[in-house]
Amino acid sequence: MRIDWAALGVVAVVSVTATVIFATLLALGVRFVSVARVRSSEGGSATLPLTAGYALLGCAALLVLFCLYLIVPQFH
Repeated sequence: MRIDWAALGVVAVVSVTATVIFATLLALGVRFVSVARVRSSEGGSATLPLTAGYALLGCAALLVLFCLYLIVPQFH
């Protein structure tokens, strides 16, 4: 049995990179939504942070769906 170490390295790098990107998008999305909720409770404008927060959460969801697409062979 021969292990392709280069392919294993590529998979590891892509997995770690996708995890970091997902965690960052999720954290920023939650942060912006919570800032919007605080601003709206104080009577300020919360449109921009709320929109940005939901956009970042949507990007995180799209990243998860794309990774599932890459994993499941029936989708190809």
